[in-house]
Amino acid sequence: MSGQPSLPSAQRQAGLIVGTFALVGAALGGVGFVAGDWARTQFVTGATGSEPATFGPVFLALSVFQITVTLFLTGPILATVLGLLSGSRFVDWSAAAGVTAGGALVGFFAMAGFGLLGVSLLSGPGTEQVYALRDAVGPLLLSGVATTVAGGGAGALGSQFVR
Repeated sequence: MSGQPSLPSAQRQAGLIVGTFALVGAALGGVGFVAGDWARTQFVTGATGSEPATFGPVFLALSVFQITVTLFLTGPILATVLGLLSGSRFVDWSAAAGVTAGGALVGFFAMAGFGLLGVSLLSGPGTEQVYALRDAVGPLLLSGVATTVAGGGAGALGSQFVR
């Protein structure tokens, strides 16, 4: 042992980023399903009043849309935090940016996949107005680009503060 800190493994750092994104995606997918199913139960199947058949499905569709937007917004925030933390382990800013951008890219799509899977499991009365998953492809790709750029930029910044 020379007493010098070992250099970080790019593969391990990228794996940490991807794994964290996947865990967050699974949690968001689970919470999204529970929240969506709760909204469906409260405002579709348990609704009363003059227009429950109109209000409930629209409310559920808006709830699922909000869950999806939250999922997409979480990507750049998580990429920035993880990029700063993982990037600070590298001396070379370009290596830090490459590892954190790559991890954020793969991680975002893992997170989005798990999150959208949870939302896609919603079914039953009132789910007819929920968007089709194919309609989310464009925003998903744009969010993936923003997440990748945020992760890479934060990794490069983090490398300037190597410990």
